[in-house]
Amino acid sequence: MKEKSKNAARTRREKENAEFYELAKMLPLPSAITSQLDKASIIRLSTSYLKMRAVFPDGLGDAWGQRPLPKTALEKELGSHLLQTLDGFIFVVAPDGKIMY
Repeated sequence: MKEKSKNAARTRREKENAEFYELAKMLPLPSAITSQLDKASIIRLSTSYLKMRAVFPDGLGDAWGQRPLPKTALEKELGSHLLQTLDGFIFVVAPDGKIMY
């Protein structure tokens, strides 16, 4: 009986790990990074990604596989500011005031 329980638990863990692996592969990250993530990180990053998609349903342009649209002067300036923040930090705030990233 104990052996049967061990096998059931092992099978359940294997199935769970396979699902986490599939979820990690779906994240918009390089496989070198996703292969190193633990389960909690996979859930945390997946949740953050889904929240970002809720705030930006149309994506962020090319990064989401969409065609680039002609940019206004304000959008070009924003892009410049975003590039400058790569040396620092950035907050992404949802319309309701929640910090998304």
